[in-house]
Amino acid sequence: MAKFADHMEKIADGVAEGYQKIEDGVVEGYKKIETGVVEGFTDMTDKVSGAILNEDGSLKTGKVGEAVVGAYKKVETAFVNTFMAKEGESAQEAKARVAAEQKAREERMKADAEKRAADQQAMIEASLENAKNAGKFHR
Repeated sequence: MAKFADHMEKIADGVAEGYQKIEDGVVEGYKKIETGVVEGFTDMTDKVSGAILNEDGSLKTGKVGEAVVGAYKKVETAFVNTFMAKEGESAQEAKARVAAEQKAREERMKADAEKRAADQQAMIEASLENAKNAGKFHR
């Protein structure tokens, strides 16, 4: 019986060793596929990025895009000169002034919102305190 058990153990070891070799081969194959896919995707994205992005990360516009941006800037400058510039003020100065005014408005609105939030919190706390004391009798 011992010989039979030894023989069965050798068979089991051989089968386990065979399965281990298959597993190692499959895992190695998947690793090669994964590496190939990742490297291929990386190469592709690098090529696409180089084709459509400038070095600073902005999109390349091409001739049509540059013409559109140029036309927009002309219209913007004409609008600022006509409707926003004060007497003797250049378009650049008017743009800077308008931007500063906008920033001041945003800061004022933020401060007002913070004050309203603080006032609301104070009213909530007072209301909660009143609710706690509502059932108490004072003598």
